[in-house]
Amino acid sequence: MLKVNNYCQIDFQSMLIIMHIIKFIQPEIIMIIDAHTHLNTNQLFLDYKKYLENFEKIWWKILVNAWANNEYNQKWIQIAKESIPKFPWLIVKTAIWWHPCDIPQNESDFLPLLNELEKLYEENKEHIVAIGECGVDLHFPENPTVKVQQNALNLQAELSRKLNLPLMIHSRDGFYETMEVLKDFSDLKIYFHARWYWKEELEECEKTFPNLRIGCTNVIEYPSAEKIREAIHNVKTAKLLTETDAPFLPPQTMRGQQNEPAYVTYVYEKLCEIMGIDQEDLEKIVEESTKSLYEI
Repeated sequence: MLKVNNYCQIDFQSMLIIMHIIKFIQPEIIMIIDAHTHLNTNQLFLDYKKYLENFEKIWWKILVNAWANNEYNQKWIQIAKESIPKFPWLIVKTAIWWHPCDIPQNESDFLPLLNELEKLYEENKEHIVAIGECGVDLHFPENPTVKVQQNALNLQAELSRKLNLPLMIHSRDGFYETMEVLKDFSDLKIYFHARWYWKEELEECEKTFPNLRIGCTNVIEYPSAEKIREAIHNVKTAKLLTETDAPFLPPQTMRGQQNEPAYVTYVYEKLCEIMGIDQEDLEKIVEESTKSLYEI
């Protein structure tokens, strides 16, 4: 049960009904969404309630956290559970799996981890809306080999298909290596988070994945991101998502500082400027794109 105040307790489904009634009465109220963040990192976890409070001030919103390893995953399950009574006007969900930089070097360890994750999903499925973030990352030389990363991604994509969950992709300096695996999973909902691609790569993504989503972060503000801003015009608006990737990628005016979910409003503002649309229209687009992806 959710304790709204000292006199009223409601369950989660009732709370959602109330939210939809309020929206029916006041249709101008739109969800502000951070589709990919990391409150479970060492930088944010200790004060995660403070960051949720900051995010809650936007009023009606969705936040989805991704994980990188087992420790992060356990923390995010904790956050999702604890947010229900403490932050009843937030919809807090999680994604689970292995970040490509954190997968085991030894592929013999994959199966036990896979079984563990399936068990975790069965025990917490009401909180879990995606598999990820996963993919291929060739940025750091100490990362597992391309083949190991691809095999891990293939397992994750198979689990995504089995559980009927979208696949959240992290692909850094490894677009074609990532696509080599994903081309066999065009039936999935695929969410390329944070990393933007050029026109030709985006066209390949849209051609391959009918249920594609592309995440926009505060990077779109950065002076060096002119090609990214140009590429936004090559993406159908219905495929856009907004995210912070906090604590990483802060707004341009806060470079060098720590990012947090509340700063997703900067992404909305810049996207409106780039696309030449009103924020209310963008909010509706992002809300529908996110809700259809995560089935919230």
